[in-house]
Amino acid sequence: MKIITLLSSTITTIVMMYNFCAGESEVPAAQPWPFKMEKVWEIKQIGEDKLLRPGEPRVADDGTLYIHDFERKLSYIVDGDGRLVATFASQGNGENEVPFYLNCFPAGDNVVICTPDKLYFFTRQGKFIKSIPNNVFVRFPLVFKDENEFWVAPGAVGDAPEGIAAVTHINLTSGEETVIHEFKPAEDEKKPTGGAVIIGLTPQIKMGFDQQSNRIYFGKNSDTVIYCLAGDKSRAESFSFPGIRRPVSEQDKRNHFARFNVPEERVARMLGALPDRMTCYNRIQVIDGRVYLFSAESIGDNQSGQVVDVYSPDGRHLYFGKIQVEDGWHIVNPDNLQLARNFVYTVQENDAGDKKIVKYKIILP
Repeated sequence: MKIITLLSSTITTIVMMYNFCAGESEVPAAQPWPFKMEKVWEIKQIGEDKLLRPGEPRVADDGTLYIHDFERKLSYIVDGDGRLVATFASQGNGENEVPFYLNCFPAGDNVVICTPDKLYFFTRQGKFIKSIPNNVFVRFPLVFKDENEFWVAPGAVGDAPEGIAAVTHINLTSGEETVIHEFKPAEDEKKPTGGAVIIGLTPQIKMGFDQQSNRIYFGKNSDTVIYCLAGDKSRAESFSFPGIRRPVSEQDKRNHFARFNVPEERVARMLGALPDRMTCYNRIQVIDGRVYLFSAESIGDNQSGQVVDVYSPDGRHLYFGKIQVEDGWHIVNPDNLQLARNFVYTVQENDAGDKKIVKYKIILP
């Protein structure tokens, strides 16, 4: 769910401002947190397949890793020891295949693959269950509580229908759809993206789900307010933080598109839809009741780590720190780092173009 540098790049201590709790008592300053990363394993191939362009690591509650190779057009299921369990969701129109891969979400005992017009449900072993219609650009999944309940919002704030980015709760069992919050885009966010969505740069709705308390935390990543819904679904609490939006040059954007060989005529169209500042964060995760915000700092491809700020359930800024990969390797995309309870998974690349997936043991607050 990179910039915010809720923390500056030098990771200076900041004081959290919040409105969850009544009263004006002073709040202790956030403390630095050493994540104490320890490598568990690394793999440069899955089964017999060498990694070509891996990305989108997603981790289920039991430690199962789902990951997609965009060049092979194939998804993999990897166990906690880095061993191949199964392949699934290859590109095609047959059973167990999907016509086009966009995103992946663990969903209770299942896993969901998003395509432009459908959601495809598979078991944790990669067996196809069902598909349901869904326009992913208007109804992009944010979080799946389980295989029957999830939340959606427009894929980008600028693509919101009628200028309102609504967060909607979907219940497949009852068929009910409930709008839980609406965001109004700022003036500079109203331009349609034209397909130019860059994580950490494009204003989007982000969300994290706390399995323990059944609370969801969400926000527009270009704003400095995080909302929370618990038992009373009609009233959202919130807390705020002093976020920073870093400037981005046109050359930064061009360099980003050059990595994907986007034709110049299309680049020219998309540049006008992109902001000139990063967002405040690129992801929200909730682990053991604490809220983790991943800062959005740049769109460069040589990011060596990820700044993370940790908040209490009521919005107190507790800790800040950086998840750092080893020298000579970098994270190409902010989505290529996934935090899980006691572990972090990263997809890394070096200057020679070699790729690897690394699992680290990590100590969380």
